[in-house]
Amino acid sequence: MAYADTSDGCIDFMIPKDAQQAVKDSFEFCKTSLFNTTEDGSKEWDHGVFSCFNNIPLTLAVICCPCWGSCIRYRNMEYMTGKSCETAFVNGLVTGAVCLGPCYYGVVRGQFRKKYGLKGSPCQDWLCGCCLGPCVLCSDTNQLMVSQGIKVPFLNLNGGSSGKVTPS
Repeated sequence: MAYADTSDGCIDFMIPKDAQQAVKDSFEFCKTSLFNTTEDGSKEWDHGVFSCFNNIPLTLAVICCPCWGSCIRYRNMEYMTGKSCETAFVNGLVTGAVCLGPCYYGVVRGQFRKKYGLKGSPCQDWLCGCCLGPCVLCSDTNQLMVSQGIKVPFLNLNGGSSGKVTPS
């Protein structure tokens, strides 16, 4: 693939198109939705932001092993966005590098909320990404277990890796 000998060509060479779009989406979120406190969605979260202890093994993994927590976060983003875990990682890395990480999370979490009709606002999504990382990681993971039936080895809601996930 040939890249233009311009600043756009340089950006295309260094930053994948998906990550460029993530930065654009995050910047747009920052400009238009950051202070939007209007709640949408009608369904309550099965596992709210401060319900970390509904799943003790997951909470301990996130707190005690940040590497495992990072793997879980990007796997969650794969389920939330439909893009690969690797793409979610690069998008998170690039948006974080330009100080738009919480805005990117706001975009992703907003899409997730809309998909399942969950209550919340763009401002809440952004604040969660900014200030409550470990709590939100647990909440999102537990919600994905309920909504999509995903399994995280050794960290499922019922305490085992082989059991079926059931809503609480």
